Amino acid sequence: MARLIGGAMGEIKADLIVSGGKLVNVYSGEILEGVEIAVLDGRICYVGASAKHCRGAATEILDASGYYIAPGFIDGHTHIGHYARPFENLQSFLPHGTTSVVPSCDELASIWGLRGVKLFLDEVERHPLRVYTLVSMAAPQDPLLCSTADFTNQEIAAALDDPRVLGMGEIVSWLRLTQCDDELLTRLELASQRGQIVHGHTAGARDQKLCAVAVTGISSCHEPIRFEDALERLRLGYWTMLREGSLRQDLAETLPELIASGVNMQRLILVTDSMTPDDVAERGHMDNVVRCAVECGLSPLQAIQSVTLNPAVYSTIEQDVGGIAPGRFGDLVLIDDLARCHVRQVWVSGKRVAANGVSEFHGEPLTLPADLLHSLRVGLTISPATFKIAAPSAAPKVRVMELVNQTITAERVIEFNAANGSVEANLYDDILKVAMFDRHGRSAQVAFGFLKGLGAKVGAVGLTTNLDENSLMIVGSDDEDMALCANVLLEAGGGMAIVEGGEILEKLEFPYGGIFSLYPWQEVGKGMARLQNRLKEMGSSLDKPMFALNFLPFVTLPALRITARGLVNAKERRIVSLFAD
Repeated sequence: MARLIGGAMGEIKADLIVSGGKLVNVYSGEILEGVEIAVLDGRICYVGASAKHCRGAATEILDASGYYIAPGFIDGHTHIGHYARPFENLQSFLPHGTTSVVPSCDELASIWGLRGVKLFLDEVERHPLRVYTLVSMAAPQDPLLCSTADFTNQEIAAALDDPRVLGMGEIVSWLRLTQCDDELLTRLELASQRGQIVHGHTAGARDQKLCAVAVTGISSCHEPIRFEDALERLRLGYWTMLREGSLRQDLAETLPELIASGVNMQRLILVTDSMTPDDVAERGHMDNVVRCAVECGLSPLQAIQSVTLNPAVYSTIEQDVGGIAPGRFGDLVLIDDLARCHVRQVWVSGKRVAANGVSEFHGEPLTLPADLLHSLRVGLTISPATFKIAAPSAAPKVRVMELVNQTITAERVIEFNAANGSVEANLYDDILKVAMFDRHGRSAQVAFGFLKGLGAKVGAVGLTTNLDENSLMIVGSDDEDMALCANVLLEAGGGMAIVEGGEILEKLEFPYGGIFSLYPWQEVGKGMARLQNRLKEMGSSLDKPMFALNFLPFVTLPALRITARGLVNAKERRIVSLFAD
């Protein structure tokens, strides 16, 4: 602190002075010219008309003429543990102006519990992009329905006490809260005792239920998909997060009416909620979010406030990041077109880390523990016979997960022809078989379901990156292809694959826990794009068909889901039979 005081007074010379350019002042809501910025020891020590007094013989001078100078962007709610390893995901974000993220470490925690949390924290420490980690509540989100690794309360407390942890990750199962679930209330109290924030996930909650969630101390929600959802949450004091990422794009449905309503935007935060490597390559990261918000009618300055100051204030990190002011880190983004948010340079702690769309950071990632490589196990030998479903009658009525859209399902009861004694997929009616396996050894049985609406005429498609189970799931129409797909993925340690007619059409390996690759993010992105496009070529009309499969085990979205424990009625929080009465 004493050195920064000396730097502000010019008694200690700055490491960097930025002159020229137009300052995006997120505090006052102004675009200012004729402002100079001095950085010492990674933090800003002076912002004013002239930093001449801060200049020394060794001071680096950055001429920002022709650029807007904005604070580094913050993704205030995201996930970075799937597909590419966290370090590589951070590499992909950096050139797009993102200098801080607030992720839940769900993916690693769902597999390895507290060890996964510690591994995540060690991994992201190797990268200059700032990571403010939230302790996952996905282990499990709902013990009645899920088959993930679990935490004890003592482990939750230990994780919250880690100085690298910001707070508690999203509480997805809000139904448990409205039912006064003791475990959740105890864990919320652990965060409250430490003065830490808790993210919410209140999809479908309204009126008294939304109030019931808020009284527990949950202070944000990233689930508004309609204007009415966003407005209700803002009015109830929630920090309201609108998503524009890979899994959801909600700005077009929420933001124009929100702007037209004239409500105060101080508690509006724009987030991705995850961005996959292929989408980062195609669209960008937080720069893309800003562009989309401007296209929806938000002013460029308001859009930038919603990805800088607003998330910093909510996340209790505003004394470090979120604006260009004395005491904050020297995290700067140089933009040549504000409305298009065209990022040219990115600086972290007063050092350039990316330019012209390319990361300039070349540090080495963490050496990951060898015993966690190829650690995906399902406890049984898989053959075509594994996928046979015995029929209770010649014309059984079956509960089917029908895709309403890429994330939401409805329950349909359909009568099947099972004259041969088994219940089979039906490509003519776009009905595929779903098999879910337990990677944690709690059951050697396979949970079965049926899916309608994927649209792809495929023998088998499999993946081990599903929310939040991260276990082996095979979807298909042919038992031979389904068995081949399952064994290909088990041999690879996990990943995604498409099989047709006994041929492996596509394969992307995720050998580390079945959740991410060890290859550079660019290669992972190309592989993901191939898989998505292949399913579309096979008939799916969905934009990202693999993501529809990702969500099938997500037990807190409507209506019928599947985990290793069986079919789940999400609204009623209970396992239901495949066969209806």
